[in-house]
Amino acid sequence: MSAFSFRTSLLCALSVSTLSHGLAQAQEDEILKMQEVIVSSSRSAVPVSQMGDAISILDAAEIELQQLATLDEALERIPGVAITRSGGVGQNTQVRMRGFTTKHVLVLIDGVKVNNPSEADNQFGIDHLFLDNVERVEVLRGPQSGVYGADAVAGVINVITKRPNGPLEVRGSAMVGDNSTYELTAGAQQGTDTYGVSGSLSYYDTAGISLSSRPPGNVERDGYENFTAQLRGEVRPTTNTELSAWVRYTDAMNEIDANYLPANNPLGLPAFLFQDSEGQNESQQLFGAVKGVWKTFDGKLDHTAQVSIVDLQDVYTAPGTEQESEGRTVEGIYYATWRPTERVTFVGGAEYRDEQAVFEQPVGAGYALIDDGISNTAAFAEVNFEVLKGLFLSGAARYDDNEKFGGEFTHRLTAAYNLPDQMDLPGIDTKLRASYGEGAEAPGLRQLLGSSATYEGNPDLKPESSWMMDIGIDQRLENGLAGWSITYFDGVADDGIFSIFNPLTGKSSPQNIQSPVDMSGVELDLRVSPASWIDLRGAYTYMDVSQRSVGTQLFGRPKHEASAAVTVRPMSKLALTVDGYWRDEFFSDYPSSYVMPGYSLYSVSAVWNITERVSLAGKIHNITDKFYEEKLGDSTYGRTAQIRLSVRY
Repeated sequence: MSAFSFRTSLLCALSVSTLSHGLAQAQEDEILKMQEVIVSSSRSAVPVSQMGDAISILDAAEIELQQLATLDEALERIPGVAITRSGGVGQNTQVRMRGFTTKHVLVLIDGVKVNNPSEADNQFGIDHLFLDNVERVEVLRGPQSGVYGADAVAGVINVITKRPNGPLEVRGSAMVGDNSTYELTAGAQQGTDTYGVSGSLSYYDTAGISLSSRPPGNVERDGYENFTAQLRGEVRPTTNTELSAWVRYTDAMNEIDANYLPANNPLGLPAFLFQDSEGQNESQQLFGAVKGVWKTFDGKLDHTAQVSIVDLQDVYTAPGTEQESEGRTVEGIYYATWRPTERVTFVGGAEYRDEQAVFEQPVGAGYALIDDGISNTAAFAEVNFEVLKGLFLSGAARYDDNEKFGGEFTHRLTAAYNLPDQMDLPGIDTKLRASYGEGAEAPGLRQLLGSSATYEGNPDLKPESSWMMDIGIDQRLENGLAGWSITYFDGVADDGIFSIFNPLTGKSSPQNIQSPVDMSGVELDLRVSPASWIDLRGAYTYMDVSQRSVGTQLFGRPKHEASAAVTVRPMSKLALTVDGYWRDEFFSDYPSSYVMPGYSLYSVSAVWNITERVSLAGKIHNITDKFYEEKLGDSTYGRTAQIRLSVRY
């Protein structure tokens, strides 16, 4: 898509937004309650009004209205985030935040770090994370290493699942859709002041679409299956004590195309494009945590301790080859939260993390065995205080002692100023905010040790480093009918680790590149809800990301990206949503010199609450049946439809 056509689409979208004046009904409540919303940008819960970070929140109500099934679908609605998925549901998905790559984004599930040490760059694949049991998704943008350590260089995605609350409730749903797709979910929960218990099950199966997007290699479908179960228990033996434990298990299988087109194929297509072939990847994911909170001195001093385990296993099979990997992480953390006054909060604690990785190829030749680990011990401290009425400052500092790379100090500073009424516009609440942070990302085990005869490790790698600052304005109408935010960010990443191919040896090896990457851009988030029957949410990102030695935009990062959703309620029990997504042209992941055309996608969804306990929902994705690619040669969905029946008792 040309820059002109992209701007035209964007202007049309903003015009529709202006005329519609809407967001989801849930957003009206969220805007009205902005001061009460608590988020996890700190070890201690912080109201949004006191935060200097850039944050976006997508809750369960929005997820239902837009019939979003997977985490990557939700993240496409977040400013500053670019998604690249190789094929259909369950296929490899890359998440890039403010220009950083997937490995720089820390993923949390209920506060537990889930990044995978057996991956080449420690990234956690969000491919298998469905949203049926998710309460909300919080996305913190900008360096958070001063709070969470490595892997939080670009920001944090915190997936918060549903907690038990209220009387016994049992729920279930069944979905059918195109491509022989169906999904079954079930769950139950009950919670009181002294205990809570919940459980959920889901099964998803689809014949899928071919991973390959172009003939002759796109005939065979590549299917996908996913079974996920989660169990949570909470007990509060006293008013000052809470113990909780949860476990989540996922068993998934996705079929893939593993072979490339021959160099001299009849159609003259590039040889790096996939063609239909037998292959699959099986994944088993286990997450669990036990957490205790003890409140003392009338709530002025809290003690929190948590132990978590993450075990991620993958088996990749294709004709003549089989690869097996396992990443296991055990983490223990303790911190104390002290509130000497209502204006000041101190947090201090320590963390120990042990990562183990196994990578081997029992079938085929040329791959080395990796069986190694890295431990990391950290100490951290935070302070949040109200200097003047409405002016909140925070600072976080962290020291990590890595077994292989020694010590690393990172920090983060934020400021938030809520303008007093005499300085603000009538009927408007305004918050000015700013943040600065530094990040450090250690090399992964496979980067250090290598994983094949053609990919050699480099034990001399050093951690990547970065800094980023942002400034922003958040405004909302006091009557809760509208809210918007705009953020400008600027930063530099240095000592980036890239794979370099040596034509003399025929091997690749990771190297620290002494050419900084400059990142800057603008993020816009808009929420409007003028009446009970019409709502809107919109997001826009301008991103300029380039390596100084090259000067061109890095691959997989469009300069312009936007989304919008309009919901109307012609009757109290029926909600209709139209959402659109627009992306400017961008360079493909591979080859990175190939310019991918921009595209526009539109979807329609509806939710009909037949009774208080029964609802019917449907969605048509890509209603114009647009052909597009997020990565050259990898397929995407055309027009598809689904319908879902949900029951709650």
